[in-house]
Amino acid sequence: MSTSALGPVARFRMFRIPMHVVTDTAIAQEMLVDKKESFKKTRELSVYLQPLLGNGLLAAEGAIHQRHRKLLAPAFTPKRVSSYGDLMVEETIRQLGRWTPGRRVDLVEEMTTLTLTIVGRALFGRGMREEAEQIAQAFTEAMRAMMKRITGLIQAPYSFPLPAHQQMRQAVATLDAVVQRIITQRRAEGVDHGDVLSMLLLSRDEVDGTGLSDKEVRDEVITLLAGHEATASALSWTWYELGRHPDVVAKLTAEVDAVIGDRAVTVADLPRLPYTLSVVEEAMRLHPPVYALAREASEDVEVGGHRFGTRSTIFINTYGIHRRADYYPDPLAFKPEHMTPEAKKARPRYAYLPFGDGPRVCIGAHFALLELQLALATLVQRASVKVDPGERTTDPLMTLRLRGTLPATVGPRRASAGHA
Repeated sequence: MSTSALGPVARFRMFRIPMHVVTDTAIAQEMLVDKKESFKKTRELSVYLQPLLGNGLLAAEGAIHQRHRKLLAPAFTPKRVSSYGDLMVEETIRQLGRWTPGRRVDLVEEMTTLTLTIVGRALFGRGMREEAEQIAQAFTEAMRAMMKRITGLIQAPYSFPLPAHQQMRQAVATLDAVVQRIITQRRAEGVDHGDVLSMLLLSRDEVDGTGLSDKEVRDEVITLLAGHEATASALSWTWYELGRHPDVVAKLTAEVDAVIGDRAVTVADLPRLPYTLSVVEEAMRLHPPVYALAREASEDVEVGGHRFGTRSTIFINTYGIHRRADYYPDPLAFKPEHMTPEAKKARPRYAYLPFGDGPRVCIGAHFALLELQLALATLVQRASVKVDPGERTTDPLMTLRLRGTLPATVGPRRASAGHA
């Protein structure tokens, strides 16, 4: 059955709380933009993620969210993000430098290390390559603990001594130790490195002149680091689909070779790599890292002819919207042609929501999309990647992960390509 046959809104109850699942673009637009004042992040999300994210941008509401988003916005303007392009390529080249001929790797692990290193260097002025495994494992443990609590029969606070709660505390302690070392070192230096961490440490309130506390800086650093999850998932799913579609690999490789040749890809090259962008976007359509957007009605509200009572929880079903047959012909097939400019114009704008929309649209959307294109183009240009065939299932945590590993045989394809 196609998702369009299920109706625009499905209703059910969980722990006596009314829940609604929206798989309709018009309703999604009203919720995210037109009637955004009537909705907020769900309280459950804030509670379940509080030990991990605190009052970081993803979980914060109201004045705190507005203040911190305004503070971080200059770091994510298109011009500023474009300046990170060279280091994204450099770190990708460094990553595949370990891919000796015939080496067997797990692409999920490789893409996680790559995205963590890029976000660490771009936003915090230091690569995270040495700590990548520790950080990635801690995020995984925290998210699994969160899912255990969400689905558990006992809805007790994290202070209650349950195994999942202890798992969350241990994961958060690991991340806090890494982040606090960085914050302490930077405060001692007192130098503006021109990165996001410097921006956070040196910021001052426009009214009272106070700066952010270590706890506030910690919450934002953890939240931004968590962004590597979505990008790593998108790259992993992209390689999964490429492993199943050699015809797409051939076309992608031909485009990259024709435009880039033997030199390193740059941000200026991306307009001439439309198929590369389509491949990335199509992977995020079939496997959206953020597979649902959770909102809570802050008042009784009518949207698209459907009434939602105060405190109702509504999930915008990104995964389902992306697979509607009336929006995407042959919706379950991996076809980059779904993402041509002509195809995009022919369907509703809100039929594609990998980064959300409205005032809470992902602040790092441009950063992530740039990273995905540059990393993929660099890897295709320089590496031979033979993904093991076979079906893989999803692992829906905070992002839509690929469950288990993604084994591949790798090696250099064009070792002589330069860095500039």
